[in-house]
Amino acid sequence: MKKIGFVFLAFTLVLCTSSNESSEVVESTTTIETENSSNDIETTSTTSADDDTNIIESYLYDNEKMSPFTGLELSPEIWLKRPRRVIAFKVDNNLNARPQSGLQEADSVMEILVEGGMTRFLAFYMDKTSSYVGPIRSARPTDPNLVRPYGGILVVSGATAGLVPAIRELGVPVLEEVAAPTMFRIGTRKAPHNLYADTELVREYIDKKGFYFNQDVDPLYEFGNNQSNWLSGANRVTVKYSEFTTVIWKIDNDEYSRFIVDGYAPGEDAVAHNFITRDGYSDILEVPTVVIIQGPLYNDEGTTLPSVLTVGVGPVTIFHNGKYIEGTWRRNDIAEPFEFLDSNQDKIEVPPSKQWIHILPLNGEIIWSEN
Repeated sequence: MKKIGFVFLAFTLVLCTSSNESSEVVESTTTIETENSSNDIETTSTTSADDDTNIIESYLYDNEKMSPFTGLELSPEIWLKRPRRVIAFKVDNNLNARPQSGLQEADSVMEILVEGGMTRFLAFYMDKTSSYVGPIRSARPTDPNLVRPYGGILVVSGATAGLVPAIRELGVPVLEEVAAPTMFRIGTRKAPHNLYADTELVREYIDKKGFYFNQDVDPLYEFGNNQSNWLSGANRVTVKYSEFTTVIWKIDNDEYSRFIVDGYAPGEDAVAHNFITRDGYSDILEVPTVVIIQGPLYNDEGTTLPSVLTVGVGPVTIFHNGKYIEGTWRRNDIAEPFEFLDSNQDKIEVPPSKQWIHILPLNGEIIWSEN
């Protein structure tokens, strides 16, 4: 079992170079069929004469035909609809908000600490759609720092006084609650856990309102297929935000299934974290790749709400298909993407796939094991 708990340190980045004896290399071509595409992506792999392990070396991100959230190639009927807005919905994770809707349909999901030791989500939509996203809740100070790199629009139920203007000053448009059918409250849940939205009606609404339209959407970090320096032993991953919120990911075939331990709920056992569709279908949330970005916890000056710093330097841990890699993230400004580096200061390539991104305080815990 591997357990890490970080204390915030200043990182010294040292560029390392090494020389290796030349060995015979045999080149081959591997064809990877993506989940959402009828086309194949060709990548080049090499096999060392002294090693039977294939290492995929080349991956070329196509900004026109691939998703900036997954790194996967899209079918023509999807990418031909571009340019498309990026919309980030703030989704509740209170006990009374579960099971949520729309998280399983989003391009990507981020999970962020809020007050009371709980978390909330940012569900990003660009190429995907949903007629039923929610429950939608209020904005928090960490949100604009994560929406800004995509040039996205933040959709919320509201916010603490003064926060929405502050978010807009950072260059992130905000859409607060509007009337049905664009956003609507359901009768089967009590406020404030009952506000939902239709992604395409939201797009129509913000088009009519003349919101700024950003056509250049780039990935938040680098995608790639080279996992030659990843380690095994991460079939179970535990992410502890606080004494009240612990998330457990368990590998099931090639995806991680999500479980949650909620300190506000009766009992202490982990329960499956499900989603529910508009027609009542429910199943467990699953994702192939879990990215954990850690930063210092601080209280926002304007609102005093807990926030996580995502500019500067900090630790990153990535899990995929039972494997993991630890490294460091760097970012100089909220408008910039993250750069991930391993212990040798080489770039970490995140596997193209749907991503669940944890924004975790440095005093949070990550535990992983084979079982």
